[in-house]
Amino acid sequence: MNTKTEIKMKKTIFLLLLISLQISAQVSKTNSFFDNLESKEYSLNNILIEGEVFEPGIVDLTSLPLCSFPGKDLSFQNNKNKFIGSYYYYGYSLYDILNQKLVKKANEEEFKPYVDLYLIVENDKGEKAVFSWGEIFYSKDNLKTIITKSVRAINPSKMKMKWELPNESRLVCGYDAFNFRSISNPTKIIVKSFTGNYSKEKIKTVFSPEILVLKGSEKIVIQDAAGFEKREFRGIGFGHGMGWKGIDIVEGFVFKNVLMNKVNIDLKEIGTAIVCASAKDGYRVTFSLSEIINRNDMNDFLLIEKNGAEDNGKFNLFATPDFFVDRNVRSVEKVEIVNVK
Repeated sequence: MNTKTEIKMKKTIFLLLLISLQISAQVSKTNSFFDNLESKEYSLNNILIEGEVFEPGIVDLTSLPLCSFPGKDLSFQNNKNKFIGSYYYYGYSLYDILNQKLVKKANEEEFKPYVDLYLIVENDKGEKAVFSWGEIFYSKDNLKTIITKSVRAINPSKMKMKWELPNESRLVCGYDAFNFRSISNPTKIIVKSFTGNYSKEKIKTVFSPEILVLKGSEKIVIQDAAGFEKREFRGIGFGHGMGWKGIDIVEGFVFKNVLMNKVNIDLKEIGTAIVCASAKDGYRVTFSLSEIINRNDMNDFLLIEKNGAEDNGKFNLFATPDFFVDRNVRSVEKVEIVNVK
């Protein structure tokens, strides 16, 4: 083979290789800014579920579907926020995980609805994060709380920076503003019902002129919510048990603003405190403190003031983030805030 032929063949091979690399590069690109970078995979296979469930035990995560969504990781310390990065998360939702174990309520004979349940997520370091049962099973975004299986960064295309990928799997809640509940490598979930003193009798008149807020040794009375931000909300009512409830257009005070103004809240409690709102007839509903005051989606709970309307109570709590209306509380008499230790 002469020299000219060899040179020609080498040029042809080089050209083919260049074309192949270009095609490969084009295939790796997508129109989505969420999935155009490499992802980091985490090794996790199972998680333990305990508490008020039938047959407590291990859940095999690998048998569950993967959920995904974009999120921004933001911390808050020393009255300052710190942006850690923007990511696209893939993982196993708490909704799918908890669906593997049926609930066995400890207080079912006294109070059948599941609206007073909550769960504690723990890791082997002793770190905890608290969620209400409702934000997993009643809310509109019930698949946006996951244990991550893989993560990819969403880096700015016009800036020379790359967000560092987490070294470990994490618990991520898509509607949290700050990462108070993002504990690493969760290993256990405990299901509980909220305990307290509530009426066991049917009471016709549930009207209460004020709300008593209990937090540790603190006792705060809310008699009005004047002066706080008000919002109008259109709710398409659908109950978990009875179905269609009609359309409600309500105007109410932003509950988190009322609560944060009246009660001393430690930042350390935001990820680990549970809130229970109850009425005189014993109806009670749990919320995590985080889902009330740490939202990033503007779906804030509303406190509806109905002066003189004894049939509805002076203060009604409206659960705007929910698909179902079951966590609306008519005539709120008491709000208890308990930090889970």
